[in-house]
Amino acid sequence: IAIALLVVLIPYAVFYGIWAKKVLGIQELIPDFLERMAGINQSGLTIAQGIAIMVNTNLGLISYEIRKIKKDMDWGANFTEALVRFEERVSTPSIARTVTLITKASEMSGQIGEVLSIAAADAKMTEMLKKERHAEMFIYTVIVYLAFFVFLFVVAVLTMQFLPVLANISTQGISATGILSGIGAISIATFGRLLYHACLIQAFFSGLIAGQMGESSLAAGVKHACVLLLITLVVFNFILV
Repeated sequence: IAIALLVVLIPYAVFYGIWAKKVLGIQELIPDFLERMAGINQSGLTIAQGIAIMVNTNLGLISYEIRKIKKDMDWGANFTEALVRFEERVSTPSIARTVTLITKASEMSGQIGEVLSIAAADAKMTEMLKKERHAEMFIYTVIVYLAFFVFLFVVAVLTMQFLPVLANISTQGISATGILSGIGAISIATFGRLLYHACLIQAFFSGLIAGQMGESSLAAGVKHACVLLLITLVVFNFILV
């Protein structure tokens, strides 16, 4: 089950990482894009003319999305519709908030240079706060890893030191009634397997928690879960054999 889970989760983690890197790159460039659009609009040009100018500007990852916005407008969509489609493609809360602000302002007037400047400042502040949060929350991701390694170390010690001793203890003197009445019927291999399963469960959920705390996303925690699951499999199948 653990291997089958990894076969599913590893490709998901890889593709999610690629998508997240692309989206984060676009979000970092949104303030620059909005500031340039504000300057163009304040100079007297329309939004459509501004987009046509921005198509020829190299803004990294967001350049591809600008070309798609221009293509939507060439095919008959207005600026508001093209922006909404851009927001649906990227689908992040910060970009959705920026697009909503711009579209509502553009419905009232074609001169939205000031609104674009405000949106640019808001996007820049959001990105700065996000980077600060990630830097501060990184320590909690480390703590989750350390907690798991401590748990794994304790289980490894129990498996190597305690269970072999327990296997040599005779249970003939144990009362047939009470808490330990059924211990003689349980094999040492069963105890070891229970500890193994406990580590696998701990690895999976610790990884998800690390992603939620460090990057505010359970999906981001899938890669941590894969790493911890692989470590657990290696420890129990190659080290504690």
